[in-house]
Amino acid sequence: MMDAAELTFGRLHVCTFEQALELKNKGFEGYYTDMTSTMEQLLAHFAANAIRPDLSVVAYWNNRPVGFVFIALKKVGELKLAWNGGTGVFPEYRGKGIAKAMMQEAQRIIRAEQVDRAILEVVTINSHAIAAYERGGFAIQDRLIGLTKEGPLHHQWHEGELPEGIRLKHGKAIEAGLLSFYRDKAAWSSICNNIPDGEVVIVLDASGEAAGYALYRRLYNEKGQLASIALYQCEAAAERPDKDLLIRIMLQEVYGPGDCACTRRTVNLSMACPAVIEELKEADFTVQYEQYLMIYEKMNRS
Repeated sequence: MMDAAELTFGRLHVCTFEQALELKNKGFEGYYTDMTSTMEQLLAHFAANAIRPDLSVVAYWNNRPVGFVFIALKKVGELKLAWNGGTGVFPEYRGKGIAKAMMQEAQRIIRAEQVDRAILEVVTINSHAIAAYERGGFAIQDRLIGLTKEGPLHHQWHEGELPEGIRLKHGKAIEAGLLSFYRDKAAWSSICNNIPDGEVVIVLDASGEAAGYALYRRLYNEKGQLASIALYQCEAAAERPDKDLLIRIMLQEVYGPGDCACTRRTVNLSMACPAVIEELKEADFTVQYEQYLMIYEKMNRS
């Protein structure tokens, strides 16, 4: 166990860029996947995810920076959201209770900022981290999955004309947030406000009511060719008896055309609707990771 006199806390904004990069890379050393970043990638990550260096925690052991919690802050509608954008401790300092102490410090910051909801994602097999987050007031809300399919897509979820009365509406990702059944408790990367250049396809029924939506993003290479398609959310309204059909229509619309040899993937896709996952696996998408979505709500605070 640690000697409390040896451990102090500071904020990331007083560190140099080089120290911030070392914190991130060494803090994630030995993680389940290679999390190594370049300086360019680190700064882009901060900018894209609204990470606040003035709020992010740095742990010092005898005045040496050895751990971090990156904290993002963003107003989405009426909610003030925070995100744990990464928690790491240098390998040689693990097992000293530093992560637990950092989470308590992060919790104090979240309270001081009067955050309505704090979000984090954690690999499902990382039991030690899950326990630390639960002690910090976070609770598991959902299970998330990353699936990938490389090359052409030799699978058709839906062929031919759309069923009578069904039509598709395309728009900006943020439009999904206006739907009554929008999944707002989602991974930080899968919230409609956090998908740069994101798109939405909304399924409308014969009465013009929204029956389903899919949030996705297409990236192109320097030649203007489609390089990748990422799916973030795929939801059908709960009361729809034709949910499975709507899901197949949306998957076909998002991931087509099948002859394009690009990367097709999901990003922290909710597993709350098993039909979506089953359809993707039938199309030979393979599992890359599974995570828990953990949430800390304002109402749960003392």
